[in-house]
Amino acid sequence: MNLSNSRVRFITLGCKVNQYETQGMREVLERAGAKAVSSKKPASDEVDFVVINTCTVTAEADKENKYWIRRAKRDHPQARIIVTGCGVVRDRASIEALPEVDLVLAQHEKDNIADRLLEACGNPSLQDAPVFSRSRQEYTPLSISESEGHTRAFVKIQDGCNHACSFCKVVLVRGRSRSRELADILDEIKRLRDSGYSEIVFAGIQLGAYGLDFKDENIRLIEVLEAASQIEGIERLRLSSIEPTDVSPELIRALGEISKCCHHLHIPLQSGDDEILKGMNRRYRRAFYIDLIARLKDQMPDFSLTLDVMAGFPGETEDYFQNTIALLEAVKPLKCHVFPYSRREGTMAARLEDVPDEILQERVLRLKAVGERLGRAELAPYIGKTLPILVERSKKNAVLRQGLSTNYLKVYFQGSQDWLGKIVPVELMAIQGDAFLGKSVLPRRS
Repeated sequence: MNLSNSRVRFITLGCKVNQYETQGMREVLERAGAKAVSSKKPASDEVDFVVINTCTVTAEADKENKYWIRRAKRDHPQARIIVTGCGVVRDRASIEALPEVDLVLAQHEKDNIADRLLEACGNPSLQDAPVFSRSRQEYTPLSISESEGHTRAFVKIQDGCNHACSFCKVVLVRGRSRSRELADILDEIKRLRDSGYSEIVFAGIQLGAYGLDFKDENIRLIEVLEAASQIEGIERLRLSSIEPTDVSPELIRALGEISKCCHHLHIPLQSGDDEILKGMNRRYRRAFYIDLIARLKDQMPDFSLTLDVMAGFPGETEDYFQNTIALLEAVKPLKCHVFPYSRREGTMAARLEDVPDEILQERVLRLKAVGERLGRAELAPYIGKTLPILVERSKKNAVLRQGLSTNYLKVYFQGSQDWLGKIVPVELMAIQGDAFLGKSVLPRRS
């Protein structure tokens, strides 16, 4: 088999880390001579391989994995179906048993995808044979030179998690934290800068654990931010999701003092009740979270918070649920990502008795309503202000552009197609849903 001129479609499910790893696999295959086609459905006769990068964060994610495997084969009956990602780590046997699947790749094999396609695809006897003997607990050396479909570039700097939340399968499928070498990170940022990106989003599974596995105690997340801020041509540095206990006073100070750092963090909450947090095996309590957000806003008055919050964890009473609502009212998030509790086999919480589904779903709706109300209140003070906005994409009507401020305010405004990827000043005129309608205030050409 030869990969030259082979056409590959990627389907990515789940988080920013998966998006990054898909891009890394895409570039590995392109270097081997393959051509990546649009992730949207192309004609079936144009595809030789479909690579599905799966997620397993919820039971719904597991269902979605199998849906896309079956759909990929329907859409591309002649293509070979390759499945990888978190969804295959604990459920490999059930995935391999699907008649549509030609090859399953373990997480640590993603950077070797070209060799695996050449040597094993379509040959079940080779599917379990390791191509190399690198430890699965080492950092998988994928790298990228672009971030397809994005005007902000995601850079993965860390993998795995040192926590063991009772509801979460991540540590089971990703292992313990391991970090990427700083020099490799900086080289990648420079490549992305040369490809036209001005904002870098650092991604990881437990981002704040970066560097804890290094012998050099002087290399941590703050050092990544400081070194990256020295790269000419990079205008913004943003952190993706980070655990509350990983936001140290030193990191808060660095975010405020390094001018290129965005004043926004996504800090998972999960619950605002101490008993539920204890049952979740989370490493903080409600008072800690409230104080943390207060310190962030004290350091950065324009700081914006987004968070994850869960409804219906086993044992959640109405009083416990009300404590979560009270905490949201206290910290005033810009956006709440609301999730129903999902039983995950192999986790500690799977042994507990579930909250009745009708109560769970009703609490999800209540949390969403609270989050939307608080988000609108956070937007209101910005009406009439002019902020620098990174132009991200065009709306379907090709007239309105969409962009983000440094503190994660989403804005729609009219502008030139040439602005994509550039930072332009925009006056925020009115609130529409969870975003602003704005007006560019670029000086007119004489």
